[in-house]
Amino acid sequence: MQQLCPSNEGWGPLSPSRPVDFTPCFQHGVLIAGLNMLFILVACLRLRALRDSPMLPSTVVAQTQFWAKMTIATMVLVASAAELLVLAQLYPYVNVFTVSMALQSAAAVLAIRLHWREQFTNRVASTTLLLFWLATVLLALMRLRTAIALDVSSGPVTACSVFLLLSLAALVMESQAKPHMLYELDDEDEDYYPGTLEDTSRCTYQSPEERANIFSLLAFTWMTPLLEQGYRKPLQMEDTWELGREYHPDVVNARFQRNWQEELRSGSPSLFRATMRTYGASLALSGFYKLVKDLVSFLNPILLSRLIGFVSRYNTPMAEPIEYGYFYAISMFLVATVQNIALQQHWVQNQRMNCLLK
Repeated sequence: MQQLCPSNEGWGPLSPSRPVDFTPCFQHGVLIAGLNMLFILVACLRLRALRDSPMLPSTVVAQTQFWAKMTIATMVLVASAAELLVLAQLYPYVNVFTVSMALQSAAAVLAIRLHWREQFTNRVASTTLLLFWLATVLLALMRLRTAIALDVSSGPVTACSVFLLLSLAALVMESQAKPHMLYELDDEDEDYYPGTLEDTSRCTYQSPEERANIFSLLAFTWMTPLLEQGYRKPLQMEDTWELGREYHPDVVNARFQRNWQEELRSGSPSLFRATMRTYGASLALSGFYKLVKDLVSFLNPILLSRLIGFVSRYNTPMAEPIEYGYFYAISMFLVATVQNIALQQHWVQNQRMNCLLK
């Protein structure tokens, strides 16, 4: 067990000597390895789901932005492999550090494949890749902070720094919107892009919400252009956009009728089951956001109590390290942010379900 975890701090999770930090073995063995294994599983499922999706016009999506994205993703793989080699030289046996870096390199290979597939089949920035790169950047920051605090050799610090910067660049590139032409294609453009689309009706994305990435949806930044236009002049009907296809009565009715026909064929039809099949996803998502909001709401009073105790004991023999104060203050801000996002998304999902039911 000692050979598997070559750190003197053990498995942790919290470091016995450094305030508000995880042990290196916990970071590599649980956080990094867990993230990469989860991404490998989700990415495989996503690639399988995209396998039969119609291809987008290569003349539109295979532009400079795409090749820059692929180049950066490849450089991330090289940086991850270099970090694996550096750690393998320091610890020339199987341990949690080398295993986690091997999983990180495998995840980078799969990320390159998923970048390619998403670019040619998805008109919106990939949620899977965005969340993966964001989590990778945060964990790389944590590893870099720990490496500097432990005063390790320059090799791992340099390798981790390069990997961090490249992962951040991959996150920025993936969050960029794809060419706007993709959202304006219609049936008349099929001759211009012969043999590239099987269902051209899917190409018209009139609402900016439909082409917003996961971060824009959570923060409602897709509404910013409309708000800016309303600030400059009174809004008119022509300034707004059409409803998304999911809100069209014919689409909603077709979904419900399909589920209702399945209930009729079952021999014991249930209106409740048909309704849940049609709107259950929105209801479950709304309940999830409400659960997150309620759970997070318990953290702020605890953190506030800890912060008050930290301030009251400051400059006394029982004072806590200054890192604890920063940790309490930053955590209160992050908790309030998550709570507000969860509350707003809960309200949005409720309004969406109400609109679909009407």
